[in-house]
Amino acid sequence: MPILPDGTPLWWYLTAISTAVVIIGIAKAGFGGGIGILAVPLIANALPAQRALGVMLPILIFADLFAVWHHRRHCSWRHFRWTIVGAVVGVAAGTAVLWRFEHSPAGLTALLNLTVGAICLVFVLLQFYRMLGGKFPHIPPGPGGGAGAGGVAGAVSTLAHSAGPVMSIYFLEQKMEKRLLVGTMVFFFFALNCTKLPTYFGLGLINRATLVESTLFFPLVPVGAVIGIWMLKRLPQKPFTFIMYAAAGVAGARMIYKGLV
Repeated sequence: MPILPDGTPLWWYLTAISTAVVIIGIAKAGFGGGIGILAVPLIANALPAQRALGVMLPILIFADLFAVWHHRRHCSWRHFRWTIVGAVVGVAAGTAVLWRFEHSPAGLTALLNLTVGAICLVFVLLQFYRMLGGKFPHIPPGPGGGAGAGGVAGAVSTLAHSAGPVMSIYFLEQKMEKRLLVGTMVFFFFALNCTKLPTYFGLGLINRATLVESTLFFPLVPVGAVIGIWMLKRLPQKPFTFIMYAAAGVAGARMIYKGLV
């Protein structure tokens, strides 16, 4: 069985990343809400955490391009402005944390494993709570609430590409029409992911090798989108979403274990 230089079995590397990219495509197609959170620990369980972040960002931006084109006519620019201003501050905070550990690879690996794992577990628990009928505290409307939600999302996304549930909670509170809500989220995440590029290039998380690696998996994004569109028409969403969140919880717990040992 072929083994990669970092000790990862080739079959697991190909399976984990391919599955994660297809899940990203499915999520961008609008099926399953925040199931894209499973992609983060899945890739990070097949690659070192910092390399996983660098490989994943171009894939996310590539997927965002399809989503932005599809939803190009639907965006609440008022909510977008509020959230993206906060997101820029959040990205700066996340950048400071990554920079602090730049010269400590082992410390950065442990930090990212613990951060990604903990975020996944917390968000999965929150999603289960909501699916069971639980209500979240009201997020105040207006620039303050939008900037606050965007700030949390920016920091979380910089460290773990896992801000989807944060913004889902915020945008659902705004009582927007469904197409407007989805379109605004799409534009927000495209802008947020692009905002992270200088940090990732500057800290070496994205380099020539990771870009080649990302590009190899680009063709699976539209495959996932087609599957997602098919699933929207034919499959019940709740059971699938429940399974995806459960898998994300297990993967997140494994990352916490890796970060502690």
